[in-house]
Amino acid sequence: MTRVAILLAGTVSGLHEYDFNATADGGCVSPGICTAPSTAYSRVIRGPAPGQQWNINGGFCGAFSVQQTALAKGAWLSQDLVRKANRDGPGNHDMHGDTTNGYEVMPSNVAYTAKHLKLTYDEFDYTQPTPQAAAYKSFLKSHLSQGNAIVWFPICKGDGHDCYGGGPCPNGGACDHIEPVFGIFSDKPLTDTSAHDDDWILHASDQDYMPYYRKMSSLEDDLSMEGNCKNAGAGFGKNEMYPCIYDKVTYGLAVTGLDVQGTLPVSLTVDTTAEPNVRNFWVRPSDLHGTVEVSGLTAGNSYVLYRFSGTENLPSQAPWTGYEHMTPFTASGSTWTFQDPDTFKSNSATYYIAVDASATVV
Repeated sequence: MTRVAILLAGTVSGLHEYDFNATADGGCVSPGICTAPSTAYSRVIRGPAPGQQWNINGGFCGAFSVQQTALAKGAWLSQDLVRKANRDGPGNHDMHGDTTNGYEVMPSNVAYTAKHLKLTYDEFDYTQPTPQAAAYKSFLKSHLSQGNAIVWFPICKGDGHDCYGGGPCPNGGACDHIEPVFGIFSDKPLTDTSAHDDDWILHASDQDYMPYYRKMSSLEDDLSMEGNCKNAGAGFGKNEMYPCIYDKVTYGLAVTGLDVQGTLPVSLTVDTTAEPNVRNFWVRPSDLHGTVEVSGLTAGNSYVLYRFSGTENLPSQAPWTGYEHMTPFTASGSTWTFQDPDTFKSNSATYYIAVDASATVV
C-alpha cells in the first residue's frame, strides 16, 4: 500500500506509495529490532522474505504481502497479478485501481483476492467484540505456529489511520499499511497456541530488506500512537519498520494453502526480493529461479512434483492435467528439496504442487 499522509486533490490517497526504494545495504531502522530473539522455540516460515514493494498507483504493499505469504505454500504471484485477481470484485472501490488492472489490496477485498488466486485462507474476524488486540495476537500465534504466514494491516506513526479518504475501514477499524508476518518465537512449546506477552513475531516492512522482530506485548496501540508506538519514527522509510495494530478493530488474513485437493506441503523460495515493476512500460520481467521444498514425505515412497503456469491452469484435484513441468522423485527422508533448472518469469503466476505417485498422473 501507500501512505495515507499525502492527499491529492481529486484523487484518493494510498496506503504506502512513496518515492523510495530500499538499498540492500541499509541498516535496521530504530526502534525496530533486526536481531532474532533468543527463545527456546521458534518457527520462521520458509518462503517469505523482506523486500521492496512497487511504489506506484497507491502502492503495492498489499500485493507484495499476498505474494510473500503465498510463497510459503508453493506459489509465486506477481504483484501485478495479485491486484488483477480482484478486478471483478464487488464492493466500494475507494482505493487506487480499476476493472482492468485491479485494485489495491485492502481489508475489504483481501479475501476475495486470495480466493481468486486459488489460495485457501483464514481471515481474522474483525466483526467480533472490541477491543480485538488479544484475539488478534492469538490469531497470529496460532497460524504462525502452524506454518501459515499472515497478511496484516497495521497503523503507522504519522499516518491518517483510515483505509482511504471517504472510504472507511470495515467495522470502524483502521490501517495504514500492509505487511507479511512469517515467524514466531516463544519460550513455550509452539503447541501452546495461546499468545504470551514475551512471544515475538517476525515481519517485513515492504520498504527495506531487514527482518523486524516484535514482542507481542508491544503490538497494539490506539489511534494517538502514544502507547507502544510512541517512539516509532514518523513518515516513509521509518514507520513501516515499527507499526502497531489498532487495539479496537484490526485485520489480517492467514494463507493456509493452495485450493487443490490431495497435495503435500510445499514451500518456495526465489532469487529476488525486488520484483521488476512491469507496470512501468519500459521494464521487462526477469527470469526467476525457484527452490522447492516438499515436506510430509515417507522415505522410500514415490512422488511427483508438478509446476503450473497461470492461475487458470491450476487444477483443483487429480487428474493433474495442464502442467508445465513434472518431476518424479523418491523420498529419502521426510523432506525433499528441488532447485528447479527451468526459470519462470517474474510477471507470472507459477504454482508448484506435490502428490503421491499413486495419484492419477496424466
